[in-house]
Amino acid sequence: MQVSGGLVVTPEGVRGAEIFVEGEKIAALHPPGREFHRTLDATGCYVLPGGIDPHTHLFTDVAPAGRAAAEGGTTTAISFTLPEAGEPVVDALTRGRDDLVPQAGIDVALHAYVSAPDALTAAQIEEVAGLGATGIKLFTAYKELGLQASDRNLFETMRSAAPLGLPVLVHCENGDVIDALVDELLAEGKREAPFFAASRPPEVEEEAVQRVLALGGIAGALVYVVHVSTAGGLASIRAARARGQAAWAEACAHHLAFDASVYEGPDPVRYLTVPPLRERGHVDALWEGVRSGEVDTIGSDHSQVRFQPPAADDFTGLPYGLAGARYRLPVLLALGRARGIPLERLADLVATNAARIFGLWPRKGAIREGADADLVVWDPDAEWTIDDPESPYEGLRLQGRIRAVVARGAPLVQDGDWVGGKPEGRFLPK
Repeated sequence: MQVSGGLVVTPEGVRGAEIFVEGEKIAALHPPGREFHRTLDATGCYVLPGGIDPHTHLFTDVAPAGRAAAEGGTTTAISFTLPEAGEPVVDALTRGRDDLVPQAGIDVALHAYVSAPDALTAAQIEEVAGLGATGIKLFTAYKELGLQASDRNLFETMRSAAPLGLPVLVHCENGDVIDALVDELLAEGKREAPFFAASRPPEVEEEAVQRVLALGGIAGALVYVVHVSTAGGLASIRAARARGQAAWAEACAHHLAFDASVYEGPDPVRYLTVPPLRERGHVDALWEGVRSGEVDTIGSDHSQVRFQPPAADDFTGLPYGLAGARYRLPVLLALGRARGIPLERLADLVATNAARIFGLWPRKGAIREGADADLVVWDPDAEWTIDDPESPYEGLRLQGRIRAVVARGAPLVQDGDWVGGKPEGRFLPK
């Protein structure tokens, strides 16, 4: 197959090139004009590397989640495992690898999700690293779900992961303070949906980011802070890097696309997520981090099924979480281009950097000879409005639309239509 006529976004810059694909691989990039067979016409479009989403929860409903990701230009998803009650972290990873990944229809790498931090051992961390996990994830909140790790849990996990080169991903919020704020709000009769966000103010993230980075610095760990949503959280990561610490910042597309004003609108529940959407100053700070390079990756935090807490007649019983994998890449490309951010930088955020951080490079993350032929053809001039009543992105008007998606040399999407049949997902070890 040959992809012709487009401007190709490569690590060296944007240039006109013919992409020659043989089997699953990119065989060569040649100057425009050479003819091959079975051509995919990209005239007037940019050709970007297939997206790598570093933050998904595919296993809530794996087949439709994988399809949504692919239709949005994500050809590799890094998903968190989903341990069942009492299931050891290693067993959850092997079950996900063997039983669930094949249903995804795209390539999938796995972060090991720690659902019982008190039970995690150094031997288990070594085993999941040996099985090819791309990271191990802990939380500093959600005590009610048994997820909240103590500082000792965090530190000892980081100590064990560091010599293995295994990144430690941390959801940073101060869970104890959130619990206290929830109690205060309910005692004051503040029960409606907007108070969900009020119970998780920026400071609970900023404090936890500082604490996690301090522990990571002592442990010599590779620290990856998921879904940074605040200016202060990003500033702490900037300061840690200035000290020479290995620390990465992930933002999510919804924290760039929306601000907290949506909670004052007619349907605030549609936008409930954790961390919540922030005031405009925080959104602007994240965009500046996108521009400057301080934000490393953009995730979707996609969950096909929203999390449903136990029933309650107040904001603590409301469902939350967003299904965003289908829109991560097109939203970032459109909004980023509107802000004058170069396509090379946007490609780093949606693909290249995640491949480098999580050990999928050079097979994934860039259009280069020898890499997997994962390609997205994007038309910068097409204007469209998202029509998806189940999505918070419903009604968002974008300039720039995905025309085609190719995964490992096989077309999945062409002219907006699914043409990929039912491909089998493939596990990608670190």
